Amino acid sequence: MKACRVLHSLLFIISLIFFSYLFYIQCLKSTYYRRISEKWHQKMEILCGTRGNIYDRNGVALATSEPCFSVFCTPRYTRDKNTLAEKLAMLSQRPLSELKQLINEKNFFWVETKINTEKKDRYLELKDPSIGVVNDLKRIYTMPDAFGSIIGRCSKDNRGLEGIELYFDEILRGKSGFVVYQREATGDVFPYYSYPEKNPEPGSDLYLTMDLQIQTILFTHLKECLKEKVADVASGLVLNPQTGEILAMANISKSGNFRNSAICDEFEPGSTFKIVALAFSLINGISEKEIFDTEGGKIKINGHTIHDFKDYGAITLERAIVHSSNVVMAKLSRRFNERDFMIMVKDFGFTQLSGIEFPGEITGRLLKRGKLNEIEFATLMFGQGITCNLLQLAFAYQAIANRGVLNKPLIVAQIKKRTKLLYQAEPLKIRRVLDEDIAKRITNILCQVVEAGTGVEAKIEGMRIAGKTGTAQKVVDGKYSENEIVATFVGYFPADNPEYLIAIMIDNPQKGQWASTITAPVFKQIAHRICQIRNFEYAYK
Repeated sequence: MKACRVLHSLLFIISLIFFSYLFYIQCLKSTYYRRISEKWHQKMEILCGTRGNIYDRNGVALATSEPCFSVFCTPRYTRDKNTLAEKLAMLSQRPLSELKQLINEKNFFWVETKINTEKKDRYLELKDPSIGVVNDLKRIYTMPDAFGSIIGRCSKDNRGLEGIELYFDEILRGKSGFVVYQREATGDVFPYYSYPEKNPEPGSDLYLTMDLQIQTILFTHLKECLKEKVADVASGLVLNPQTGEILAMANISKSGNFRNSAICDEFEPGSTFKIVALAFSLINGISEKEIFDTEGGKIKINGHTIHDFKDYGAITLERAIVHSSNVVMAKLSRRFNERDFMIMVKDFGFTQLSGIEFPGEITGRLLKRGKLNEIEFATLMFGQGITCNLLQLAFAYQAIANRGVLNKPLIVAQIKKRTKLLYQAEPLKIRRVLDEDIAKRITNILCQVVEAGTGVEAKIEGMRIAGKTGTAQKVVDGKYSENEIVATFVGYFPADNPEYLIAIMIDNPQKGQWASTITAPVFKQIAHRICQIRNFEYAYK
């Protein structure tokens, strides 16, 4: 009897343990074991949302996405690691030693990405359970050399890394979806009606303000100039001065990188900055016909000598701009109020962000903070002691070409989701910098620069062009170099009702010493080609 009770007690304890463990498995650990079951019997496949396309202003595709595949390996599922490594090396053309190391050391790795259907099928023919394939997207770029510094690029997982691709990544990227398949013991998968799925959403499309034809013209001539002048960097912009739309932007460097120097790099503008001193003079009642003595072509301020290219004698303010006299600019500084002048500098957009929709924009800066001494203020009149990027310089001239009104730079014209218009850009006026009459007077003076001054190499017969050259010494080791320069030219046409503004910057050319022979001829070549494709009547004169 006693033995029976002991047996019953023992059976009760065993039953209690069994059912307790069963409760633990089915209730407390149900989620854990369900995940293990799903891992072995289900397979989730991510469906990438197609990245939006990027087009030029005329609907020409600049960046598109096409379906492709990427292959991965989970080594623990393979039956023979050595055989797998040999087969993968043969298909992927990767070193056998590298693949053996990955298979032995990694739990997961990508074998090959962005492959076509034919190659994907060759991987699947291996019938190895460790090999998997996922749908992917490959980014295709039209004219990557010409547009690389603007469009940018994407990472392997189709996220924007640079340029427009980065700035508008969330808009372009879209949303990924997924589908869950049933997996059999053999490893084969098939759809199952009750498993969840979500359709991917494509990204939105961008339509830029840029024009493929004009971009090609700009890029081609900058590339020729970079090679001919043996320069470090060549940058250029073409824009509509009435709207602020950027029609072309090209950047070429000796190193071959795709850095957008027109927006992301700063330099001293040199004599192209003289329009600010000219505008300030006219606003404060100094006439363009007022005569200044250049004192033999040199003037001494605080022990420093400021030189002109040659002795211009007694000249008007207008001729001082035409011949780019530094001496006259230095004399003007003595009649200026520094605080008021600095306000005008900022009104033109210098040392300020322009607001362009592009990553990495640099503000430019005054090289000395606080009050300037006499020589520093004098040299500022001809663009020393201040830095800017090419975009800021171009839009300072845009304000003059646009009858005194500064606009915001526009690079994106529209955003569309399939056929639905999500965004339409409109010209945005930032501020009035000058009265219309003063802007017109400055334009007339800049036309004289091209007709008979330092910009004569930019002249096109039969068309009024307003423009200005700039040759700035580069600062090397804290001192102005005698050998390294930055050459610029900014001009717009037709001068009385401008449709195009072109800004050119050539950094450290080894051949040529002056912007008049470096950048002005490039402006002329680009302007002439634009006139030809637009069938302007003076294009063939």
